[in-house]
Amino acid sequence: MAEIFVSIMLLLSYTVRSNNGVYRGTIVYGRDAHLAVESFTLYQNDELVYTREKPDVSTFFLGNTGKVFALNDKCLYLYSQSGEALLLKELNYPNGFGFSPDNLLFFASDKDGVFAYSENGALVYTFKPGRLFASTEQGKMVAIISLDTLFLYEDGIQKFQWQLRTPYARTVFFSKDEGTIVVEEPSENEIFNFYTGKKGRHE
Repeated sequence: MAEIFVSIMLLLSYTVRSNNGVYRGTIVYGRDAHLAVESFTLYQNDELVYTREKPDVSTFFLGNTGKVFALNDKCLYLYSQSGEALLLKELNYPNGFGFSPDNLLFFASDKDGVFAYSENGALVYTFKPGRLFASTEQGKMVAIISLDTLFLYEDGIQKFQWQLRTPYARTVFFSKDEGTIVVEEPSENEIFNFYTGKKGRHE
């Protein structure tokens, strides 16, 4: 009975899904000190696509076309729909990753900057380094917080920059109508309108 219990506890699994619900990935971790990934399996509408055994990555971001951005603390990779790995970037102190709202761009942030990749792994934009970032669809607008300054880019070109009241911003995001940027701070939020360049406050 003890042997059965030990074998069950040896593995942990976690599931990631694409926003459109078509793809899901199952990550199986070994129960060692570092929770190393034993395997990653991709499914399309519950049909097996591929399995990668013992990949040298620990985090997976699944796109709407079945492409997978995967990383460890040193490198960022793109897995094709057949599971082949393409090295996109050697990471220099990575600190943030995520898709644009429409999943057409993937953002990777490290000490060197914020980098936006297409779903095929092509580098589309390079921005200055920042601790927090957000974008609109297709990366049309990108907001980046670096220290106590908010930078706004349109089509990859800097449009505005604003000084924040504090370097301790918690999050940054675009409003639903994509007309303003909201910076959540410990005491109150700051709001920036990128059509007029004006800023305000919101309790």
